[in-house]
Amino acid sequence: MTLSLRLASFNAENFSLLLDRDYTRGELDALAEEDYLAMNASIYNPNKARSKIAEIGRMILEGDYDVVGLCEVGGRESLGAFNRLYLHDAYETFLHEENSKRGIFVGALVKRGRFPRVKAANMPGAFARNLLKLSVGLDRGGLEIFVVHLKSQFGQNHGIEHRIKEVQRLCSLVRPRKCIVMGDFNGILIRGEAQFEYEPFLALPFRDVLEAVGVPPEQRRTHYHFGPEPHFAQLDYIFCSQDLKVLDAGVVEGEIPLNRSQRDHLPSDHLMIRATVAVEEAAELPVQPPSPPELPERPSWWDRLKGVLGGRRKTGPESPG
Repeated sequence: MTLSLRLASFNAENFSLLLDRDYTRGELDALAEEDYLAMNASIYNPNKARSKIAEIGRMILEGDYDVVGLCEVGGRESLGAFNRLYLHDAYETFLHEENSKRGIFVGALVKRGRFPRVKAANMPGAFARNLLKLSVGLDRGGLEIFVVHLKSQFGQNHGIEHRIKEVQRLCSLVRPRKCIVMGDFNGILIRGEAQFEYEPFLALPFRDVLEAVGVPPEQRRTHYHFGPEPHFAQLDYIFCSQDLKVLDAGVVEGEIPLNRSQRDHLPSDHLMIRATVAVEEAAELPVQPPSPPELPERPSWWDRLKGVLGGRRKTGPESPG
């Protein structure tokens, strides 16, 4: 039997929704802006604009996704309030408040009643954000889904050393069958253009869903950056193991912003990436996670790092983190 799953991954950009009591949607919408913002005193992660939260909710409901991976969520309370107020409590929510120094985490929404069982765990490791693993039980066998948010391009040496460790750890955790890895990788993983720190992951038997459906590399974008000049790039991915068939995939994109001001009116500086995947329900085979693949001998890491810092492809910084 083949099961079709609708997936989405989205960096919601500093998504906080902290309230002082259980409001109805009508009561929340009726609040004055200053009263709404006063419920969250954080100067770093204030409550997100209600119009942007409503638009994110609309995208999720319209897409009718079975599983949604989210990045930069302000905690369990924010995710729970979002589900209750904007998604009609249609999803189970999963988020572990661990690892992040900025108070933003990865989380997941899983449609209620879609699967016979769902388990979630925070994966140990030196991740800049937490790494969430979902074990989704099907009628026979199961599927593992990882939601990631790797170190950004900010910080010492553009965060390369940290991302190298994160990628190595991620490779040691994922399995080669019935596995999906999605989220904000904070870099280029397009084959032929990928940054070197992602090579161990790209050597594993996974496919980017946009690649799988034939979207040309120059048309793949999930992030809008406006510095001295506009720069759009794909930083967000849904990778599927080779045994999963990608039926459809794309990016949820409206009007393309022409400047920073227009971008700031969007729900996020990232775009939602989506996919429909076919999973064969069969007896689950015991599979050991693969060891990180050995790369061919090449110049020393430090020599390569110095070269990369002098001439790597610009990805454009995302929101700091």
